[in-house]
Amino acid sequence: MNVQERLESATTIGPTNKLDHVAFYQLCAEYLNQSSLALGNPPTQESITALKDKVLSVEPSNAKILTTIDQWNTTQPISQLPPELIPHIVALGFPIADYSGGSSERSPRHYMGALASLSIISRMWRNAIIGTPSLWGLLSSSLPSHINRISLQRSGNCNLMVELCPWTHGSVASRANEFLDMALPHWDRWSHASLWFPPLDRIMTHLSTVAPSLEVFYLWVYPDEIPDSPINLFGGYAPRLQNILATRLPMVWDSEVFRGLQRLKLDSFENELISAGHILALLAASPLLEWFNIEDSDVGLSLLGSPPAQIPIQLPNLKIIGLDNIGIEAIGNILPFIRAPNCEVFWVKGYRQTDNPFDATDFLNRSLGHFDALLRFTLDFHESSQLTLLQGRIEWVCKSPLTPDARRFKIRIPDIKMNSSIPWISHLFGQGVDPAHRLRVFSRLVEVDAESLTGLRGLALLPNVQTLRMEYAQQAAEHILGLLGGANEIAQSPAFPGLEVLMLERASTWPFPVLESMLMRRYGEPGRGVTEMRPIRIVLAPPFANPLSGGRETRLQFEHLVRVRTLRGVESVTLGSPFGLEGMPACIYDDASGEYCNPF
Repeated sequence: MNVQERLESATTIGPTNKLDHVAFYQLCAEYLNQSSLALGNPPTQESITALKDKVLSVEPSNAKILTTIDQWNTTQPISQLPPELIPHIVALGFPIADYSGGSSERSPRHYMGALASLSIISRMWRNAIIGTPSLWGLLSSSLPSHINRISLQRSGNCNLMVELCPWTHGSVASRANEFLDMALPHWDRWSHASLWFPPLDRIMTHLSTVAPSLEVFYLWVYPDEIPDSPINLFGGYAPRLQNILATRLPMVWDSEVFRGLQRLKLDSFENELISAGHILALLAASPLLEWFNIEDSDVGLSLLGSPPAQIPIQLPNLKIIGLDNIGIEAIGNILPFIRAPNCEVFWVKGYRQTDNPFDATDFLNRSLGHFDALLRFTLDFHESSQLTLLQGRIEWVCKSPLTPDARRFKIRIPDIKMNSSIPWISHLFGQGVDPAHRLRVFSRLVEVDAESLTGLRGLALLPNVQTLRMEYAQQAAEHILGLLGGANEIAQSPAFPGLEVLMLERASTWPFPVLESMLMRRYGEPGRGVTEMRPIRIVLAPPFANPLSGGRETRLQFEHLVRVRTLRGVESVTLGSPFGLEGMPACIYDDASGEYCNPF
């Protein structure tokens, strides 16, 4: 039985179960494939006549096939749903707002593909989807122009989500202009706008026009296209605005425009475009704010126009504060006025923007003092944090790579002495932080003066310091190793009493005799009273010279290293990467046996 005969039999009987249903559709596809004729080149009159006759003979069968398919589909449970429920099912399964942010996993193309797939379930589904304007409000320059025109036509008077993608520029800039020609006339319907580096001359007029429907507004501007004069954004009227991200756009800071704001991110603003006073005025006008982020901006120090200094700005919904790569002086003019009792993410990274004297103690007390509870709770939430000591700067990070969205903080304070920062850190740990929290200290100090030594001595008292990682610099190393060796010399308490791991970078440059002497003082020499101290693991980071290929000095280093391993209080010595402790074999090439061995 050929395909046509099998198909005629199937259309007479109809599929009776799910497997028959699948086989039936496969048979339809096979028949339709065989029914398509390939024309010769050039076609003859005979072939054209034969094709016409074939089409005429196939049309009744095709009509019967389509009728059977439609009858079969209408009997399925999914086609028995009330038509008014179908748009709600589609909207819940594929929220249109989730596909308008430029995500590679949820792009406009994925959304349109989903609508196309759902439309072939049955005629009722197709009619319901096509007839629901709210499902067609997504316009993107990443989609073909005819798809955007169809969406615009089917969207009726519903709000629009407009996305101008960054790759519609350069050699294909005409596509961006064509897209804006279609979308801009409907500006009053825009609810979401994501504009990547648009031609500003095309949108400037609309940016200063009222936006009655706008809820989300993202705008990226090229550095060489910054307008000369500030823009009265949205003509001072955008009553539904909730989320704004703007880069380099000079604007009139009318706080009324931002009154209902929930998310605010400003990026790459110059000093003359924004000041601390502007930011405080925006915060005061946004009591519902949940996300506050300023990045890579030269924020002016002026407080002109800000709320009175004695009135803190209460932001109970604020979960995220990010001041990333901002002048520390500007941060000091902003943070003291923010009260965010429910904040979970705190990101402060500052740099010096003036040559004026900087009072670090005053900054810590005024700007960070009322965030103590947040910092302590975050320390309790995570098992560990890392404190990096640099020359004239500290960085403290508490987060988890496994849960990047969980509560976390990162603080970078420049031009600060350790005798100012370490007491503040010690104060935080002394206010009830879980004793099990592990503080990893990374010293990148080159020199240690008297003030820094005072700070280090305070750090040595913390029982939470579990790992001490050091880059080698002779003067700083000798001071730190001296503290480690002074077991009972600091306030009658052991130095770094909770220390478990000592990590030494650039291992081949370290003075192992000094290290050996420190360990003997810390744990006591054989035959003498040994101080009760927790044993430590020593990790030596590469490069470490092969004793076989090195000279006399390298062999001496190796001999000291072997002696270090035999000292009391040394649990293990590991040679390998400083970024992990597990699974790194302590292997040294043995020139006597010619094989790899583990001498420890």
